[in-house]
Amino acid sequence: MKKICIICNAKISFLKKHKLNKIYKILSKENNVEIFKTEKAGHATILCKVNINKFDIIVAAGGDGTINEVVNGMNDKKPLAIIPLGTANIFALEAGIHGDAEEIAQIILSNKIKKVYVPTLNNKNFILMASAGYDAEIVKTVQSSLILKNIFKKLLFFFVASLKLLVLKKHELKILANNKIYKANWIIITKAMHYGGAFKLTNNTNIFDKKIITYLFCNLTRLNFLCYFFTLLSNKELKESNKLIKVTSDDIFISSKTKTPVQYDGEFLGYLPAQIKNTKKTVNLLVKKN
Repeated sequence: MKKICIICNAKISFLKKHKLNKIYKILSKENNVEIFKTEKAGHATILCKVNINKFDIIVAAGGDGTINEVVNGMNDKKPLAIIPLGTANIFALEAGIHGDAEEIAQIILSNKIKKVYVPTLNNKNFILMASAGYDAEIVKTVQSSLILKNIFKKLLFFFVASLKLLVLKKHELKILANNKIYKANWIIITKAMHYGGAFKLTNNTNIFDKKIITYLFCNLTRLNFLCYFFTLLSNKELKESNKLIKVTSDDIFISSKTKTPVQYDGEFLGYLPAQIKNTKKTVNLLVKKN
């Protein structure tokens, strides 16, 4: 018998609650399972830290934001499992975790561990990616309307992204990496292959790889943004050019003279400056046996 702690995003939909309850019933047949629901932003981290030594397995039930918060309360010893119940579920996509209630329950009880490498942004862990500029503006706007986000989900992101493109802000970013200074209008630092859902951004890293890859978008215009977008839609990797620079670095510092928003794992974090470090910290993720 295992003691299993499920930390759940309290704002998931009725259908997702139904799936969570089915998983709970399956796990509870031979295990001691408790569900803790989040009450506010950052609460999942607190719940994880309070319960991590009381249970054998910590489970994050929600989207990438909920998983991010739980990871910020994890250590490198306790196993982490996930129940993907979010909008995009990029982390679950990267980890190959999907299926019905029975399949997810089997993964939680699989005992098969893969190490996920976790970098930091301003001393906070992130599991997928961070960025400053265009998409961080989108995340900031969407998070200011959580009711609309819960109703329209991906459609709201698409609508806000379209509006932000029409009034495109060219943030003037200064980036220090590998003892070299770069200038850009938008920056994405990624630990994941995918971006914004099933769109493949890079083949050079993934959540189980140690590397973080940085994309610098220079002289950003609506036209070259649309070119990048359609490249992602066609499932092709972005290619370097004089307007798109790809950097591999374990230590990146970003600043700006103007107020520029920052997001990590789809959650608004605040504003620049930002320090990204590849700390080599790991989390033990429970995955499929095969």
